[in-house]
Amino acid sequence: MTTVALDIECYRNYFLAVMKTPDGRTFRISKHNDITTGDIKQFKGAISNHTILTFNGTNYDMPLVGAFLAGFSNLRLKQLSDNIINSGDPWWILSGQYSFRIPKCNHVDLMGVTPLIAGLKTYMARIHAPTIQDLPIHPSAIISDEDAVLLDKYCENDVDGTILIYQKLKPQLLLRVDMQKEYGLDFRSKSDPQIAEAILRKEFGDRGHPVAKRDTAVLPFRYNPQPFIKFDSPALVAINAAIACTEFTVNDTGYVKLPAHLEKPIEFGGASYKLGIGGLHSQEKKQVVLPGPDELYGEFDVASMYPSIILGQSLYPKHLGGEFCDIYKTIFDARLKAKHSGNKTVSDTLKIVLNSSYGKFGSRYSFLYSPELLVQTTLTGQLALLMLIERFTAAGLSVKSANTDGVNILMPKASWGVAEAIAAQWTTDTGYVLEWTPYTRQYSRDVNSYIAFTADGLKTKGAYEYGSISKGHSNEVCIDAVIAYLADGTPMEHTINTCRDVSKFTTMRGVRGGGKWRGTDLGKVVRWYLSTDGEPIRYIKNDNKVATSSGAKPMMVLPKKLPDDIDYPAYLAAAKKLLKNLGVN
Repeated sequence: MTTVALDIECYRNYFLAVMKTPDGRTFRISKHNDITTGDIKQFKGAISNHTILTFNGTNYDMPLVGAFLAGFSNLRLKQLSDNIINSGDPWWILSGQYSFRIPKCNHVDLMGVTPLIAGLKTYMARIHAPTIQDLPIHPSAIISDEDAVLLDKYCENDVDGTILIYQKLKPQLLLRVDMQKEYGLDFRSKSDPQIAEAILRKEFGDRGHPVAKRDTAVLPFRYNPQPFIKFDSPALVAINAAIACTEFTVNDTGYVKLPAHLEKPIEFGGASYKLGIGGLHSQEKKQVVLPGPDELYGEFDVASMYPSIILGQSLYPKHLGGEFCDIYKTIFDARLKAKHSGNKTVSDTLKIVLNSSYGKFGSRYSFLYSPELLVQTTLTGQLALLMLIERFTAAGLSVKSANTDGVNILMPKASWGVAEAIAAQWTTDTGYVLEWTPYTRQYSRDVNSYIAFTADGLKTKGAYEYGSISKGHSNEVCIDAVIAYLADGTPMEHTINTCRDVSKFTTMRGVRGGGKWRGTDLGKVVRWYLSTDGEPIRYIKNDNKVATSSGAKPMMVLPKKLPDDIDYPAYLAAAKKLLKNLGVN
């Protein structure tokens, strides 16, 4: 089937559906008058004969399609649209109220595949869509012929954005198609955690054990200490004892928050560490690690840490029973076999199941919900890492950083055998496997933002990483300048002044309630560059300045060439700040 992206706009007297193929062929259905049988036949044929791409189509566009095919008038379509947007009710409740059905078709909702939760415009801005535009006409308006032209252009731009997101997510979608062949389930509109749930649900069903959500309350609970966790340092002995005595509870949303007394920094071996529900984090700031000619630096990373902990302690949600462990172990073994045999598709698929199912232990909406297991898993991992840190430190090796499942150490080359022996003994004691990644040097703003160089490339994170659909962007040219300077001494002015990619000079930000600039409303997602003729973008609701927008000039449409008023000194200053935050003057 040909793939088409679909987007719908709905008003009291006007309905518009724009469909477009990735190669640019566009067709649309627009109605100022009420819908006729001919309209229904045309739209039904378009929906039935194509693979339909949407963003949030499961909750919005496809219910509108179903109502259109049921012969709803423009006014009734608008009522349904408003109810979907304002009530937050899922479509299946509204479909009973309005008497329509979602048509059977080959539909992919990209919103499920995108990481985290954000709107279409946000993702468009993250991937540098040429045009970012907010709805140009108020939803309550009566649409004139002139208005219809504006809406058509706006709707087609959203369709173009949907296609760009589709192209960005192609690797994830292709993996989901391969998984569909393996399991006979359609994963194309599902997030990684939803895929994990679906596969585990199927595995339970295939074994004759249908699953249901937990039906018992979460009572206060304690961490179950593991006998292999042993410390010598008074600070670590104390935190281990404190964890064993702590009673954990969940809040009204079912979320476990670490008690305040466990959030205090742990001072040990000349460094500081903090526990957290998400994992262990060291507290270094502006740290530069430049190993000398007789030194080694790198990271010992725990392979498949959370799955290894779950299997090592035979953890399972009590309402699912021990069958969970059997299924989880089968998946774990199959993943290792696929990885070692080079079957990347199966390996990546099962990695999603193993890692994402752990996250669902903390979601009260999941049939895997078991906060007791979430705490048991994450605290075991953090205590095990602290035990590894203590042993490295006692051997005279310098621990420079620790984060969730890895420990970075600096050591004399002559001490490599000592480090290997410690890692091997720790693996024997815990049952977890360590993998070594050498770095040639590392520059860290903090544990979550750094640039690390390897023998054949580099690794960036946080404020020094870009190109991912999962995070926003700000002055990418400045990051390029910092990396080039650290890599080979290229002057940062050279990188900035010779860059010809206009998108790398932009910053994007979501603005609650919408932003404005010199009297012009910009919408809820704004994009700008630093200009010699700039001034701050303001919130429409209170006139406050949008963060980091000093000297801004909106760039909601990317031009084909660089503007003449780019404030190059401002970008150089921003790059110098990024460099200084890494501890480099």
